[in-house]
Amino acid sequence: MQLEVRTGAGTLRGSGERGIAVFRGIPYAAPPLGPLRLEPPQPPEAWSGVHEALQSAPGPPQILDGLSETLGLLTEPVFAEDCLYLNVWTPGIDAGRRPVLVWLYGGAFQGGSAASPVYDGGALCARGDVVVVSLNYRVGALGFLHLGSGRSNLGLRDQIAALTWVRNEISRFGGDPDNVTIFGESAGAGSSIALLVMPAARRLFRRAIVQSAAPEGMLHADEATERTGLFFERLGVGGADVEALRTAPLDAILEAQQKCVVAGPHRAGMFFLPVVDGEMLLEMPMDAVSQGAGRDVELLIGTNAEEMRLYALFPGLGELTDEQLQHSVASRLPGTEAERAASARVVLDAYRAGETANRDLFFAIETDWHLRLPAVRLAQRQAAHQPKTYMYLFKWRSPLRDGVLGACHVLEVPFVFGNLDLPKIREFGGEGPAARRLSENVMDAWLCFARNGDPSHPG
Repeated sequence: MQLEVRTGAGTLRGSGERGIAVFRGIPYAAPPLGPLRLEPPQPPEAWSGVHEALQSAPGPPQILDGLSETLGLLTEPVFAEDCLYLNVWTPGIDAGRRPVLVWLYGGAFQGGSAASPVYDGGALCARGDVVVVSLNYRVGALGFLHLGSGRSNLGLRDQIAALTWVRNEISRFGGDPDNVTIFGESAGAGSSIALLVMPAARRLFRRAIVQSAAPEGMLHADEATERTGLFFERLGVGGADVEALRTAPLDAILEAQQKCVVAGPHRAGMFFLPVVDGEMLLEMPMDAVSQGAGRDVELLIGTNAEEMRLYALFPGLGELTDEQLQHSVASRLPGTEAERAASARVVLDAYRAGETANRDLFFAIETDWHLRLPAVRLAQRQAAHQPKTYMYLFKWRSPLRDGVLGACHVLEVPFVFGNLDLPKIREFGGEGPAARRLSENVMDAWLCFARNGDPSHPG
């Protein structure tokens, strides 16, 4: 098998794994270091000789969260500012013009890494005769702090730079640059929704698979500016001093970032979010989709049935009295105080038909409020302009901790990649013939959608 590819920047040498060619750690942008910290991604420098593309690059700087370790999403992770690299899995270095799937990881816009074993694209690549790409993008303060014109949404700009690399180079790896599907989960899915309506991303992909996004989880510029001020306060810097941040020690940045995440304000635990900056992201994606901004993109969007039960791993979360639960629901509803209280009782009575304990009610309501119902609304609006719009609902339940997590957030990811055999993933996702059969059906749905815009298949 041929394992060398000549790209626009130089020659790469990959490795052969399970009958496919794999190229890891391909630079798609210059290292965002020194004067390039806090700047949009710049083209990578060309090299002479052969670049050994044999090892995944470090993920972006972050503080590792306990959930990622517990679930096996990140094992023995390495992080560094020099992180703008991508990985490619391909069945052959030829003129095959295969469908291309580009993965965007989750991590609440403050974490994640393309080096995670669960994101290995080998099984998906081999099963569907497709090219799979995964990429790193900047997160946290270095990727999503709102710093004004030219420096907003740097993480999204990284993703666009990587998609531009795919557009220019993927045909050398046997892929079709005119048949690109982006797919992502959680923050990666939120990124996909932003890219769907961003002018700079237009024509860089044809389809999008959106897994467990919070479509309304974006910031207006004024709210983002307030959060920027809070970050600089915690960094110990007066005002939004970009040059001070450019030279600040990385540890100090991560410490200030963590203080912001813990203290809030945040939505669903997220302090850092894409910003409607009027430059890259022109308006809230839900509004833009309503007006047909994503009409050219075929869409598959969905959620897991019990998304927020992931946080049942946190003792005490959601353990509310009847009064507290009613207040939590009422605070989100329109009308006078009396009208909100009456509506909240109706809502809770409806949910109690399927759940009993207040904690279960809390997780069910939070799932619908943040993820499921906004996904339905987005799909409805997209379908008004794009007939190839589909929804899924993932209902497999995790066996971890005696099933307390249910069909929770993140659970579908190892099924999508066919990577159920990883040690911790076996405990989280499950094993055995039924799990393998479900994974095959999920992979085939994703592959069929990437190939022709329709997830239907005989399975």
